[in-house]
Formats: sequence, C-alpha cells, structure tokens
Amino acid sequence: MSTNDPDRDWFAPPPSQPTQPPQPTPPPQGAPSGQGTPSQGPQRPQPPLAPARPRRGQRQPFSPGAPPPRPRRGTAPFPDQQVWPPPQSRSVSTATQPIPAIPSAGPLPPSTPPPPPAEDVPSAVPTPPPAPAAAAVRPRRRRGRTLLLGVGAVVVFTLGMGLPTADRYLFYKSGQPSETVHVVPVGQQVTYEHVTWLAVIKPTPPPAGTTHTTPDKQWLQITVTRKAADETGTLLTGRPELTVRDKSQRTWQVEIVEDNLPTDKHEVHRAYDYSALAVVPKAVAGEVELHLEPNITYRSDTPTEKLLQVTPEDEEKAARNDVLIFRR
Repeated sequence: MSTNDPDRDWFAPPPSQPTQPPQPTPPPQGAPSGQGTPSQGPQRPQPPLAPARPRRGQRQPFSPGAPPPRPRRGTAPFPDQQVWPPPQSRSVSTATQPIPAIPSAGPLPPSTPPPPPAEDVPSAVPTPPPAPAAAAVRPRRRRGRTLLLGVGAVVVFTLGMGLPTADRYLFYKSGQPSETVHVVPVGQQVTYEHVTWLAVIKPTPPPAGTTHTTPDKQWLQITVTRKAADETGTLLTGRPELTVRDKSQRTWQVEIVEDNLPTDKHEVHRAYDYSALAVVPKAVAGEVELHLEPNITYRSDTPTEKLLQVTPEDEEKAARNDVLIFRR
C-alpha cells in the first residue's frame, strides 16, 4: 500500500512495521549447560497487565467479573430512603403502649341552672342614673401623679443647677465681702477710723492732648481732702480707692493724678488733698456719686519685716469692706 493510497487508515501502522516486537527464542530444554546460549534461571511469571485507565469524562466499560466501583473519597454511601409517596408522620393517637383505664369517681354533680331573667316591673320612683364619680376618680389620680412628677423634676433641676451656683457665690463672698456703706450728706465731711474725709465733684474740660474728647462724654474734677483726727490718724497714710456710680449702679474708675501728702508722719488736723479725674457719659454727669474705700489697715510705722503679717484685727477690718458714699 503506497503512501498516496486514499483508502489507507492513517491511524494504523504501515504494513511494513511489525505489530509486536520479536520475542526471544527460549533455549531448548535438552541443551547441556555451558554449550550454545548461556544458561538462565527459571523465568518468573509476568503479572497481568492492568486495564487501561479511562480518560476524564469517559465511562469505564462494565465487565461481568469486575469488582464494583469504589465510592469517591470523602463521600459516605447513604442508605435507601423512601422518596414517593412521602412518609407519613406517626400520629399522637397511635400509641404502642396501652393507656390504663382511670377509675370513675362517680357521677358529676348537677349544674345549677341559671336564674330566670327578671321581669320588667314598673316602679313609681325612677332610678337615677349612676353618678360618673367613680369613672372620674382615676383621671384625677393620674393628673395628680403627673403633676407631682413634674414638680419633682423641677425641684431636682433647680437643686442641680442652684447648689453649684450657691457654692460658687459663697466662695466669691468669702473673698469679696459685702460693702458696709456709710452715707455722707451733700457738702459735709465725715470722720471715720481716726481720719476726716471731704469730697467735691465738678465738671472740667478735658486735659490737653487727651483722646477722650467725644461730645457724649464729660470729664469730672474730683478733690478729696483728708485730715488726721488724732495721733493714730497721722499714721494711717494709705491711699484710698475711688470710683463713681450712677443710680443704676454703673461704675466708672477714678484716677488720682496728684496729691500733696508728705512721705512721713502726717500732722493732726492738717488738710491734705488728692486731685483725681474721671470720664462719664454726659447724661449721668450730674448724678454720679463718689464711692471712697479708705485704707484702714496700713500704718506708716509698721516695720518692713512685718508688712506682710496679717493680724486678727486687720482681718476683721478687711471683712467689713467699709465704703463712704458722698451724696450730690
């Protein structure tokens, strides 16, 4: 068969190629050893060839004598299950154990028949309808309870907000005691803690070179005169603190610009002056009053090493927070 034969099976070997390799010819049994071909031992029987493994997707052909196929790894065979008709669940009434009989306790007592309906008997006096007081009691109790809850919430909120505020106020008052006011009539002087005080307030033009010259502002010239009433007053030389306030308690600072006080001990009944200035709104310039806080704890004869010492008497004087108010 030529290579150009159209009827040739191209998947079969050519005729010139042997289908099986030649098998060696076994030596004759009667040949003596040492002659001809070398002596060989008894040949082992060849094991049977394993059947060819089917390719993926190809089913293995069934043979009658072949063992059953092994299940896949990781899968366990399931027993047969009934698919159709679906199995019926066992009813509770079908019991496999007989139920024992319960002995009777006798006949049941006769039931009381219901009373016959009352006949409508006309009455001479009509029955008044029931008062709705019982139905109105519960809403009143509910409203009262709601009112109590509301009052309690308000009290708790007030205490929660008021207690910290009161505590802060008491702490503030411990360091800032209330003022002890001493009112001085118009144009008069007052003697307080061994010193006599007098104050005069009058309008004045603004100083030269100042920037506070707007039309709605008024400058005030304040002159404060002090005199020692006795020997103790000659030693109380501390400078007072000055402010002016209107009727609504608005406050403006007063600045002392000069004085003629000596640096040593004052003389008894001799007048010494403080010259001060203040700027207030022009609308209240005629009603503001001078508030003077005298320094009644500093003494000019105190030694330097005792200047920072505070005596109980000084604490008592500072707690009074005395203020002299000069009326206008």
